[in-house]
Amino acid sequence: MKRLVLITIGVIIALQLNSQNSLSFDWGNTTNYIAHGRTLSANQACFQPGIYYGINKGPTIMAWFSLPYDRQFSALDEWDIIIDHNINLLDTDKKWNVNLHGYVNYWYLPVNNESDKQDYYQGMKYNAGIHFPYFISEDSDFKITTGYDFYFYHQLGRDMNIRAAGIHEFLIKFNKTYKKVSVEAKSVISNNQGAVSYAIDPGWGFFSQHLSCSIPTKLVSLRTGINYQRTLDALEPTGMDKNLVWFSLGISKSFKM
Repeated sequence: MKRLVLITIGVIIALQLNSQNSLSFDWGNTTNYIAHGRTLSANQACFQPGIYYGINKGPTIMAWFSLPYDRQFSALDEWDIIIDHNINLLDTDKKWNVNLHGYVNYWYLPVNNESDKQDYYQGMKYNAGIHFPYFISEDSDFKITTGYDFYFYHQLGRDMNIRAAGIHEFLIKFNKTYKKVSVEAKSVISNNQGAVSYAIDPGWGFFSQHLSCSIPTKLVSLRTGINYQRTLDALEPTGMDKNLVWFSLGISKSFKM
């Protein structure tokens, strides 16, 4: 019921605002669903579709799903409703800027066979961050960004043994555009204070590297990426979150409304 209320509120907000908004569809795929250093799909490949409604000069409302291709792992299905917003404090023509951003994420796992307390998991995740983009070239095709993000998890409903705690992440990324092809290289280091799992010892969780490429075509945009994670002390007790490599491929289409 709560997820339906959130969806309804999002649709009402979107329909009431008459501006140059956008609607996007994403057909995502990944060889492993990794979030903040942890595999949330038991190292299984997943289909990850999404629908995004972007409000001009306002938030983006998203419905996003992660579904393991092997349906023996259907208990790891995840549905998310997210409201995301970001602002740049300076004019967009500046060589450097300050970006403030954050989101509210309701997550829901519809199948739970591990407990007789309730037949699903649900919870909230919050993000707040600050990034500092700096354009190296005058034509703005090469950008370096440093930044910090804070994430906080907590569960809803009955106690399902999910710890409420925060995660600190620090990043540096490089973006280069060449003839409309965008390439991004990013490194992230994370300090996990025990979020989600009591098996996590608060401390440094992972150090990861990501390389991705986005290619626009006349019909759709293509996105692919390769990722590597060096697991650190805090996540090692979980057992599954050892050093990880995963790949992603996405196809998206956007419309102006």
